[in-house]
Amino acid sequence: MRNAVTESIRQQTDEQIIDATLTLLQSQSYDQLAVTEITREAGVSRMAFYRHFGTKEAVIDAIVNQLTHEFRVETEGMPLTSQAIAHSFLVFIKANGMIIAVLLNAGLREQFYPPLRDILQTLYVELFTQEFESEDADRVSGLQSIDYVADFTASGMLALAIRWIATGMRESIDEMSVIAEQMTEANH
Repeated sequence: MRNAVTESIRQQTDEQIIDATLTLLQSQSYDQLAVTEITREAGVSRMAFYRHFGTKEAVIDAIVNQLTHEFRVETEGMPLTSQAIAHSFLVFIKANGMIIAVLLNAGLREQFYPPLRDILQTLYVELFTQEFESEDADRVSGLQSIDYVADFTASGMLALAIRWIATGMRESIDEMSVIAEQMTEANH
């Protein structure tokens, strides 16, 4: 029983620190952010902060890991179509748009962009490989180009999502899915 209580307290402290970091990043850049401000906002001691995370970089890593884990789980078992990939990704972006916007505005694009791109790139490699294997080999220059096209498509999806966030997410997920699917089809 004691371990469950200790773990619950640990999780609560982690959440307080993450929430405080995100709150502070809404009004300042990551470079301006100080551990003292985080601990004050979170209502925890510096010792607790260092015991739980060690650095403010580790807090950002935890936020990004949580985001990417959620997206990775959401994509497991989904149908492997460009429409399904786009829809799943855009649902994820819509649900996490505020956190992603905070990270972008705080100058942390390079912390969250590569892991999300890698998940998308893996999905697109699988999709394009399936399509290549089921179509005339003359139509595609070869399996080696799939990796490049998948990376290009994944990066394009992220650029689309960032623009969607920046413009206030006025379009629906379905409208954005159509745009993303058209973009994907044009890429390969």
